[in-house]
Amino acid sequence: MNVLIIGAGRRGVRIGRHLAAEGSSITYLDRSISKCRDAEAKVDCLAVCGSGTDLAKLKEAGAEKADTVIAVTDSDEVNIVACGIVATEFPNVVNTIAAIRSAGYLGEEGLPPRILGITHIINPDQEGAQRILDTIHYGLYRDTLIFPGTDFMIFTVSEGQGSIRRGEKVFEIRKRIKENFVVAAVYRRGKVIIPTGDTEVRQGDILVFITDSDKAYIDLSGTPEREIYHEPDDIVILGATRVTRFLLYAFSPKERKHIRLVEKDETAAKEFAALFPEATVLNASITDESIWEDEDLAGADLFISLTDNDELNIVTSGYAKRIGTGKAIALVKSNTNYSQFALSLGVDVALSITDVTVDSLIRYLRGDGISAMHTLFDGELEVYEYVVQDTFPFLGKKLKDIHFKSRVVIAGVKKEDGTALVPDGEYTFTEGDRVILSIRHDDSGYLKELFL
Repeated sequence: MNVLIIGAGRRGVRIGRHLAAEGSSITYLDRSISKCRDAEAKVDCLAVCGSGTDLAKLKEAGAEKADTVIAVTDSDEVNIVACGIVATEFPNVVNTIAAIRSAGYLGEEGLPPRILGITHIINPDQEGAQRILDTIHYGLYRDTLIFPGTDFMIFTVSEGQGSIRRGEKVFEIRKRIKENFVVAAVYRRGKVIIPTGDTEVRQGDILVFITDSDKAYIDLSGTPEREIYHEPDDIVILGATRVTRFLLYAFSPKERKHIRLVEKDETAAKEFAALFPEATVLNASITDESIWEDEDLAGADLFISLTDNDELNIVTSGYAKRIGTGKAIALVKSNTNYSQFALSLGVDVALSITDVTVDSLIRYLRGDGISAMHTLFDGELEVYEYVVQDTFPFLGKKLKDIHFKSRVVIAGVKKEDGTALVPDGEYTFTEGDRVILSIRHDDSGYLKELFL
């Protein structure tokens, strides 16, 4: 597949790395010389310096030969116009995908109409809001990702000095803990390992677990969570931003009655109070200590920091946890490296807009069957929820009869009747089953051959 990516920023580079691993031919078009050079250093690609709205530059970047054009610059207008030019001038392009944030183009609730021939629209803020909503509804656990279509969660555990698992083999962990779970991957010294039963845990490893059991999460993570997850009844949100707007629209009016929004800008506070009368909007600065005491913010079940300032989000969420808030979520918009820093300060979930956007876009490009996708370790590990189709090549076959060459881990299955299981060799692939599987990013091309 020939792919032209307009915008060689963080999102563009992450997308290009994923697609290049599958054997796609990648070309970038960006106005910044330094970003073009950075993309060529990180991705096997060609980079052209110029504007995505310049027809001559689009031709120079090979738009007429592209199967897919992805516009992910920081400008909605550039993304829309670039895709419009491509759709008009290069009709052989199958997919024109644009990242668009402005509600002025999409409507207040983010409804995705077709604009100027764009075949698929991604709204990073709406994707982030949806990920937060899923996390709240399906289980808010530390450093954990949720598959809403199943009962499965993914979480990571760092094996430091003194870890009880140090020196254990994967099959021994499975033998010791009777709950349903799978060790989906091991992250060791910057590399992802797909483990076998004989893989030994070493100091410094990060283990990736997938389970549908709260008790397995408690036993494996060492976190004293309640065995039955209860959604928060008292939520505090910091920042009247676009992500906040989408999140509040996603909540029901009844749920919004339990939400307090803190916003220092008086105009924005009044606007949100008018849009969401069920919620309590506080026009105040979060850096004013009196607001914490006067409004008892520390007593909230959940604190969500959604400002456009990554540092403020991390610091305030960490502070909220330190003074007694039940859970905390921090939004990371600019620097994905801040995510681990946030977790080290006690923040329960550090949500990277870049990661969420890339996951959504790659899921769309994967086509039918992929209902959800998450990436970990800066995209080095990919975890999918795949709905078995009638065209699946292994339909009706048992897992033990399929040889994945130690590249793919089948971690969980949810059947159409609601039954969830961690499959053994006797599991038979059945149409409609939701299968959770993980694979190294470098082997994603192999996954495409098998499943898509």
